[in-house]
Amino acid sequence: MVTVVEPGCAFAVSRTEKGAGTIVWRYDLEPHPDGTLVRQSYEVTSPVQRFGWFIIGTLYGLKDRRAGLRANMEASLARVAALAEAAEIKQ
Repeated sequence: MVTVVEPGCAFAVSRTEKGAGTIVWRYDLEPHPDGTLVRQSYEVTSPVQRFGWFIIGTLYGLKDRRAGLRANMEASLARVAALAEAAEIKQ
């Protein structure tokens, strides 16, 4: 669910997974001499339940959720950069 829309400034989405809590992902945009600086952050607004930890750890093999979230953030930012660069080339 989209929770924040500030064109050119910020947007955020909230994602809830049954048993795995709720995370709000936020992207803040800031003008930069080379283009736009994008900062991604997250906030756990509802913690993972005990059963959720079992699923995350056993089925997905994720023992360090913070490291997993960080890796997903880096992958998301790389995809955003690739899309922005591709759009710039088309112009």
